[in-house]
Amino acid sequence: MGNVLDISNVINVSVASAPQGIGEPNINNALLITSDAPAESFTEAFGIYASASAVAADFGSSSLTARMAEAIFAQQPNILAGNGKLIIAPLIEGEGLAAAIVRLKSLVSFCAIMTTTASDVLTDGAAAYVQAQNNMILYTVSNNAEDIAVGGNFDLIRQAGFTKTRCLSYLSATTTEAKLFMAAYVGRAHSVNFSGDNTTITMHLKDLAGILPDPTMTQTQLTLAQNAGADTYVNIAGVSKVFTSGKNEYWDAVYNLTWLVLALQTAGFNTFAQTSTKITQTENGADILKGNLRKILEQGATSGYLAAGTWTRSDTFGNQEALLRNISEYGYYIYTQPINQQPAADRDERIAPLVQIAVKAAGAMHKGNIMIYVNA
Repeated sequence: MGNVLDISNVINVSVASAPQGIGEPNINNALLITSDAPAESFTEAFGIYASASAVAADFGSSSLTARMAEAIFAQQPNILAGNGKLIIAPLIEGEGLAAAIVRLKSLVSFCAIMTTTASDVLTDGAAAYVQAQNNMILYTVSNNAEDIAVGGNFDLIRQAGFTKTRCLSYLSATTTEAKLFMAAYVGRAHSVNFSGDNTTITMHLKDLAGILPDPTMTQTQLTLAQNAGADTYVNIAGVSKVFTSGKNEYWDAVYNLTWLVLALQTAGFNTFAQTSTKITQTENGADILKGNLRKILEQGATSGYLAAGTWTRSDTFGNQEALLRNISEYGYYIYTQPINQQPAADRDERIAPLVQIAVKAAGAMHKGNIMIYVNA
């Protein structure tokens, strides 16, 4: 038998590697900004933790930082169930909360924000800064009844429309107990895995492991907290439960929308970044973009955030009949401007046609009424 020549004389095969995309930001990563001094071995700007014992090793088991970490991980489920981690960052001397958030934003990814300090999130500017961010939710707690009064700090946060600042009221004798309530609340709240089926939650009437109900809150104070938009932890009919308020929007509405915005943003980016050739500026290209965004909307419906319903807003877009039908059947509608109607300037800049999305949030039942008819 003579020489065997290589098949490449006839056919050449090359393997194209998939372009790299980005991962979806994890909204269950919780940042704790602390004034507690860490161990000498702690040399970085922050530490990332998956257990309370690891926090205790760095900050001491008796520190407020370690106790708050214990409250977070004691909840079932907690941030770990949603693939989250606890990030702890010491304050720099003289640094305010807003400045710390800005500094850490470029170093590590987080969503929930807490602090061991007694920070005024209004005068400090933290509430205003967080409200402008797509990926942050700020938590603040007070054991001072003045904060839930009309014109108090929490009422002012509500009036300012700072929905991404979640106010918690716990009228204990010490701020430590209030801080532990906040940590437990965050640990339980930021536990949703949106890739699951019917996994989204409301915090209303949830249990918090290791936390006693507010020892002094009266019905009058509970009403004030409700009107100020502050969530509480109270004794209802002999059991300890979180009691929520929607006056500054409900917590789950803010949390779920944060996930949706980040998930859509990531899916849009990856549509362009993970295509080895290009997304053409045609209707077919627009369909590819919408198809990837639709997967996120389907995920939102599967997790229980979105649901079929009736569109009650007066404004519509696209095909009104299609919008109403899709909302009633699926809970979402997605539309792009026809390519042939796109402004020439946008085409020159290679901008995709505007994507408009309508969604119907599933909401949640928090209370109800019962009527009994008796026939003697």
